[in-house]
Amino acid sequence: ALSYQSLTLFSRDTQLKAMEMTINNAEKYMGQFCSLLAAYTRKTAKLRDKADMLARQLHDFACTEDPELSICLKNLSEDLAMVQDYRQAEVERLDTRVVTPLKAYGDIVKTKRADLKKFSADRSRELKELHRLEKIRLNNPADRQSIAEVNVQKASSNANRSTRQMEDTIIDFQKQKLEDVKVSNFIMVEMLFHSKALEVYTHTFNNMETMDIHKDLEVNTNIVAQDILMMALMGFTLVKRALRRQREMEEDEEEDEEEDEKEEQYDSEEDLEGPRTLRQSYAAQYVRSHIQK
Repeated sequence: ALSYQSLTLFSRDTQLKAMEMTINNAEKYMGQFCSLLAAYTRKTAKLRDKADMLARQLHDFACTEDPELSICLKNLSEDLAMVQDYRQAEVERLDTRVVTPLKAYGDIVKTKRADLKKFSADRSRELKELHRLEKIRLNNPADRQSIAEVNVQKASSNANRSTRQMEDTIIDFQKQKLEDVKVSNFIMVEMLFHSKALEVYTHTFNNMETMDIHKDLEVNTNIVAQDILMMALMGFTLVKRALRRQREMEEDEEEDEEEDEKEEQYDSEEDLEGPRTLRQSYAAQYVRSHIQK
């Protein structure tokens, strides 16, 4: 009987060490995962803020450029801002679905350690009763031996019950840990964000590819030519005024001609711009489609 009980104690001691190792590893690595994923979430939030700043700068710059580039940059800024809305959803999901469950492991580990401590106490109590029974058997008083055997059985029963409870607890703990270690929620959150971002950026890229840089170059060329012509006309006018000051009537007629030429030039400048391109950003199309629904 003592030999069997000794083997049982050895088995429980092995179980105890395995459980302690499981809990220690969970405390160490799950804590590290939690810290790293929390830092990842904070970095993602900072990236969102920087991208919002970039979107605003792109929009401000677009307002200073020629029509083609202006339209493309405004569309890019709108789509970039829309992607940051998706990134904000990514940050919130990471915090609630990934980081928060891992934070709970601090309390879970404390609970498991308390259970393990109770299991260890029951095992120590059983071992103590066995040692007492062995001493009594050496002295060989029958009445005290029977009492000691009862105490050993009671301690063994408590230890067996604690062992079964601890095994069930550790199994449940392992199942939950395996589910969390798979980080399926993390992968799902990342897939959702990147799929949405890819959809928006694909539209944005195709939109940028339609930009006709020759239109903006033509506008700039015409503006430069008009400026040169204006400067030449102004110089010519100054020369004529210097040579023909005495001819006030002719000067008035000359000024009238210059005003007519300026009006024609302004009209030609407006004609050069032509109709604006009606390309829209993904964000604008998304809003319009949802308003129509």
